[in-house]
Amino acid sequence: MARILVVEDDKPLQEVYVETLRGEGHEVDTADDGEVALAKMKQGGWDLVLLDIILPKINGLDIMAQIRNQPPVNLNKAVVFLTNLDRSEEIEKGLKLANGYLIKSQVTPGDLVREIAAYLSPDSV
Repeated sequence: MARILVVEDDKPLQEVYVETLRGEGHEVDTADDGEVALAKMKQGGWDLVLLDIILPKINGLDIMAQIRNQPPVNLNKAVVFLTNLDRSEEIEKGLKLANGYLIKSQVTPGDLVREIAAYLSPDSV
């Protein structure tokens, strides 16, 4: 299955995502803050990164700007923002930097599984 990085500073929510994704057979790693996330994303090779925007140390939008300026040698296949920010300005900015934008309050674990399958399909990226 896929290698997925979950970047989420809310531990209980992070655990829900990790359990859900591992239950689907994915290999899952985590990052609790923007610095750790940036380091892991710079290593590259992720099939999918679920990236929160509001994070300690470096926010998700700044992480993506840095990744865009200096892409990893081993590229990340897809990055999807998974955040609580639901204003059109943030969504528009996020969609310019990543492959997708999901709003946490509108995504159940089942929805997340379906969305991830869509982003992991060869036709989506």
